[in-house]
Amino acid sequence: MKLDFLLVVSAAGFLATYFHMVFALTADRVGMVKLDFGKGLSMLLFAEPYGGNPPYVLGLISVHLNGIIFALVYATLVGPELPGAPVVRGLIFGGLLLIFSLCVFNPLITKHGFFALKMNPRAWQTAVVAHVIYGAMLGWLSPIL
Repeated sequence: MKLDFLLVVSAAGFLATYFHMVFALTADRVGMVKLDFGKGLSMLLFAEPYGGNPPYVLGLISVHLNGIIFALVYATLVGPELPGAPVVRGLIFGGLLLIFSLCVFNPLITKHGFFALKMNPRAWQTAVVAHVIYGAMLGWLSPIL
């Protein structure tokens, strides 16, 4: 793997995550549930050591690092095995991340329940659109090894 490949994939992951997060933060403007991934991750990862509300910026950094790591996984391991055009591959990968998020991460890690139903009964709708945005952007921008 060359450095330019890593940089392009990391930039694609960063941008896809940025648009994913911006949509989730502004979803209430289109009648959906607002999701603040940055606040959620900062509380999940750093709340106990800080003894209260941790710095929001740590959550934003965590979200973007996750997006970059998932982009690297997509570009090197999963993407080459998926069928279809690049955007379709990205959408499939975004769907896999969505299923993991709603069926594993939310119930077991955040304790928000299956499909985040304990948080808000319509939160899954915002999560679906946000992951579609992430997957489409990643498939469009990221090269595959």
